[in-house]
Amino acid sequence: MKKLLLLILLSSAFFDKTAMAQNLDKIGKEDAVTVSGGVAFNTITYFSKGISIPSREPFTWFASGNVNINILDVALPFTFSYSNQGSKFTQPFNRTALHPQYKWAKSHIGLVSMNFSPYTLTGHLFLGAGVELTPGKWNIQLMGGRLKKAIEFDPVENNINEFSYSRFGYGLKVGYKDKGYGGELIIFKANDSRKSLISIPLNSTVQPQDNLVISLKGKGKITKDLFLEAEYAISGLTQNLNDVNPADDSQQFFLNNLINGNSTTDYFNAFNAALNYKIKMISLALKFEHIDPGYKTLGGYYFNNDLQNYTFAPNITLFKNKLNIGLNTGFQRNNLSSLEASTTNRWIGSANVSYVPNQKIVLNATYSNFSTFTRNRPVVDPFYYQPADTLNFYQLTQAASAMIVYNFAADQPNKSSLQVMYNYQESTNLSGNISNAGFFGTGLETSLTGIPTRVHMANFGYNLQFTKTAASLALVANVNQTNIVDQKSTFFGPTLNFQKRLMDKKANLAIGTTYNRQYTNATLSSNILNYRISFSLNPKFKNENYGSISISANANLLQKFAISAANPNLLESNIFINVNYAFK
Repeated sequence: MKKLLLLILLSSAFFDKTAMAQNLDKIGKEDAVTVSGGVAFNTITYFSKGISIPSREPFTWFASGNVNINILDVALPFTFSYSNQGSKFTQPFNRTALHPQYKWAKSHIGLVSMNFSPYTLTGHLFLGAGVELTPGKWNIQLMGGRLKKAIEFDPVENNINEFSYSRFGYGLKVGYKDKGYGGELIIFKANDSRKSLISIPLNSTVQPQDNLVISLKGKGKITKDLFLEAEYAISGLTQNLNDVNPADDSQQFFLNNLINGNSTTDYFNAFNAALNYKIKMISLALKFEHIDPGYKTLGGYYFNNDLQNYTFAPNITLFKNKLNIGLNTGFQRNNLSSLEASTTNRWIGSANVSYVPNQKIVLNATYSNFSTFTRNRPVVDPFYYQPADTLNFYQLTQAASAMIVYNFAADQPNKSSLQVMYNYQESTNLSGNISNAGFFGTGLETSLTGIPTRVHMANFGYNLQFTKTAASLALVANVNQTNIVDQKSTFFGPTLNFQKRLMDKKANLAIGTTYNRQYTNATLSSNILNYRISFSLNPKFKNENYGSISISANANLLQKFAISAANPNLLESNIFINVNYAFK
């Protein structure tokens, strides 16, 4: 029977539209063919009072299940779902893909994707074949296939934005690493077939393209404690193969013959480098990245370009790892060619300090800053002049937090802890007459006054664990205040939760309540009381081969008290019941 099932499923693997991965090492073993899955049944009962339009139906039920048949790591998943609102059955075999694997050799056949690097081939689907070889310290990858299918222009559908030439691509990646040193070479070539389309509309901007990208990457030790890692990529792209004009002298390059170079051929560079220095207590990381404006390859759907990134991240550890100080700051700018209508500079900075003097006390503090300054170039018009600094934009976002955790004596029969946390966030937007701006809001040259949004959040929590009875009690108080211009919104309230393990820890019972009051400019705007209760059970079968089952029930009751005589009291309740069974 198992051989018949194996034959049927392997046949469907080749002739149905499936997605799978094969591991030939499992041939003849007990786990060559496995079947797993499960079923679930869920219900929701809803009740409301005082609400004119209920948020859900009074009763809803939902059943679902899945069966996964695995042959040599080839997964054939089936799923179904059914409810009082509809049903659905799926067998997600909508792509043809095989991934046979044997020891350090793995192949990809069909509609698949591979990743060489962020600057070359990155996640693009192709219909063809690929192979990954990892013998010892080597990493070799090859791929080849169709990247895009030819789509003819249809004048009836007017698919002017959808038709395309057929595109084929080929790639090679060779890498080697040993004892902290390594290197990679990547070559990727893709081109469109000019003869793949019969007719092209005159107003179309779609042109056949040709592309070759070469990337070199290496890493190694400069000294015992200093490490360098760098990557450089050059992408040669011919935008229009139909162009008959030769490339000018400035664009003559040895790659021209490989990409049918002409007057529409351009070359783009991308590179990054990272220095890492580490000794006993200090580590430093310095990173730089540059991507030319217009950089892209035909091996990806989208590429970030026209940017430079600078990042500096020191980290210090003191007092036998009890004190840790981490900093991270970065700067990014675009419009490297100064040809765009606007230039954007971004500054990012963060600091984190944690101190754990002993097992009882944990202290932590963080600060982060994000600022953006966009400068727009003036529009040249003989009858109207727009000053250069009146359309500029500046945004500043800052956040700071502090937390203290105190754990009471661990040798007591019951464990308890106290936690106090405070968080502050502020954001400001400015638009108009801004001539300059710098880091963390410094160097801001403007007479404008921003409208900040300030948010204060405080949390106080006490947790008590009863070790012998497997129970816990938590008391939490929350306060949140938001200030925007002349509007102040404040809400606060306590939360009480109790939890108990039952039936030899196979079941869990949780009961909780939360009360919140909200004020807007000192006027009561919301008054809510919430009750919660939940019960879960995970019984065990004597024979684990029978699978596992879990049952849970949750109930929630929400009371929204009237804040004026014109508004009624509102009541909402939800009861959730879930039953799950899984087998393998």
